[in-house]
Amino acid sequence: MTDPVLPPGAAGAPPDSARRGELVRTLAQARRQGRQVQGVEAIYAIDDEEQAFRLMLDVALAVGWERQGWKIAATNRMLQRKLRTQGPVCGATFRRFHQSAPAVLRRDELLDPVIECEFFFTLGKPLPPRACVYGEDEVAEAIGAVHAGIEVAECRYPRKALPAAWYVYADGFASGRYIHGPAISDWRARLDQGIDVTLWRNGQRLGRGSSNDVMGHPLRSVHWLANRLRAAGVPLRAGDVISSGSCNILAAARAGDRYMADFGGVGSVVLDMV
Repeated sequence: MTDPVLPPGAAGAPPDSARRGELVRTLAQARRQGRQVQGVEAIYAIDDEEQAFRLMLDVALAVGWERQGWKIAATNRMLQRKLRTQGPVCGATFRRFHQSAPAVLRRDELLDPVIECEFFFTLGKPLPPRACVYGEDEVAEAIGAVHAGIEVAECRYPRKALPAAWYVYADGFASGRYIHGPAISDWRARLDQGIDVTLWRNGQRLGRGSSNDVMGHPLRSVHWLANRLRAAGVPLRAGDVISSGSCNILAAARAGDRYMADFGGVGSVVLDMV
């Protein structure tokens, strides 16, 4: 039996900064070891989104892996209700978990994996912190390439025992694996028109969505991220890859299945789960 956790300020309780540091270490270690944890709400109380965002940044640093970029989630009302947020959220992604399609992943190495169809924006120019807000056209001019992709979201908490949403944010909001598919030529015009997306499993359709499901246009999610990080003093670097958020398609991954995300008029992304 574990000892009860004392509330902040109680005799013998560690100071608030120590409890916060313990949560950062717990989540960083869980990510490095590829395992799930429970009981995090008893370690440190996250009071609001800003605290969760700052914890996410600190956990990503504590992991010690080379960062590849960022993921965005909760990019429409339906997904915000599902993920229990009031608006978009973000998390860091790591170079070791980005790869090109076709890809093979082992289901037993993943943590409650969920397949999502997304757009990956690679920056050709940096967007450093500054006082004034970035305009959408400025962000578009910084983008070097856009690819179709699959995110395999993973969570360091058991799916059936999720803590409050801010703890999921502190963990990077299910930052997982990223499978890069074909490049989208003339990407802005194509996304202005809208790209239909279909996810297939073993030849059977699992779900349909559209680029328009991502804040009405995936560029808007990248624009949101640029200004979220700008306000926090965090730079976007040339070469950073930004995963746009899901096209309203979420599918639990199963061993033995082949997944194909078809991006209309662009091509497909294939993932085998073994």
